[in-house]
Amino acid sequence: MKQFNCPHLGLRPASEFVCAGTAIGSLLQEDSERVRHGVYFGDATARIKREWWFHRAAHLWFLIERDTATDHVIEITLASRLGDADGV
Repeated sequence: MKQFNCPHLGLRPASEFVCAGTAIGSLLQEDSERVRHGVYFGDATARIKREWWFHRAAHLWFLIERDTATDHVIEITLASRLGDADGV
């Protein structure tokens, strides 16, 4: 079972989270066809991505940086602690 070791919630199963993808911050700043395509179809390129994830039970948003080739989580940041530069 895939799990996230969240610094705020501890070790949690990934099934408790919903992935909202990478374009949420862009949607707040831009309304373009490119952004809409990214939201609906994603990008399957193996690389390090910063993705928005929502924890259902805690009702918290996180920005998770992970390597999609290995599924290794590099960093988890609580959305309320992000600055304006991150699109929050």
